Amino acid sequence: MKTLKKEDIPKLGKKINQLKKRIIRTNVSGNLEKVPFRKMRIKKIKSQINEILKRKK
Repeated sequence: MKTLKKEDIPKLGKKINQLKKRIIRTNVSGNLEKVPFRKMRIKKIKSQINEILKRKK
């Protein structure tokens, strides 16, 4: 896995927003199969962001 830098944070934030939009769209359409997986991905990305911020302090 590649090491993440502080410059990668905006990219990760954009990814979180994409996943949130997908969750909302699937809730509307009723296809709830992948929602738990996407929520897990959001959690994982948030923890990566926190790790980057901790490392840089």
